[in-house]
Amino acid sequence: MAPVRKPLPADHSILNEMLAIRLQQLELENGGMEAFQPKTGIARGTYYTIVRGLGNPTFKTMERIASSLNMSVLELLGFEVDDARRALKKSGVDYDDLSAAINKKNQADRRVARQARSRKVGG
Repeated sequence: MAPVRKPLPADHSILNEMLAIRLQQLELENGGMEAFQPKTGIARGTYYTIVRGLGNPTFKTMERIASSLNMSVLELLGFEVDDARRALKKSGVDYDDLSAAINKKNQADRRVARQARSRKVGG
């Protein structure tokens, strides 16, 4: 595997570094940045900032990237889903139930946004 380039030095958080490194790994696995970046569902400038570890993406942005890549935020950050299942189970939460509820809410949010856009365009 080719070496992953290091983010530029700046005031980084561990989460920002993890996301930058993971995106760089995914780039390598998916034919480079030019092939991979459009798959992330975010603007090119935003992507460049995040992949260099300079951005401070919101959780919503991380969810958008993960969803566009057909993975969970945990998978995007390199965590195994089984680890999340065990951690949630200790708190009495079922991972599959939580995941299904989140997906249902996201679908409803997207429907509402589409309806609002269609009213704006047609109105």
